[in-house]
Amino acid sequence: MNKESLLQALNAAIAKYKDEPTARVVFGLAKQVWQIDWTVAPFDILSHYLEFDISYFYRFMSMDKGDEAEEQQLLKDWIESRHTLDKEGKRRLPQLADELNQLRVAARNA
Repeated sequence: MNKESLLQALNAAIAKYKDEPTARVVFGLAKQVWQIDWTVAPFDILSHYLEFDISYFYRFMSMDKGDEAEEQQLLKDWIESRHTLDKEGKRRLPQLADELNQLRVAARNA
């Protein structure tokens, strides 16, 4: 796995979705998880996102140093955007999971 390529792709996706809070937060959470363990499935990330399982993501965030300000902002964005997830947003989550899978496969083949 080319982790650097994966993280760059995630950063690009986060920037692409700057005006879509749900997608931006999901990709940000995936980045925090995949910095530590890229084998975690996108479905697991989305499941913990939907459960608002902050402690799950915090465990990953606590394993690295240097991006604490980014992590704190991500948590704030998640809290603020939680109530914007409507039925349409929930229907879009499988597309986000698919995009995360595609990013991971592309980085693995890089």
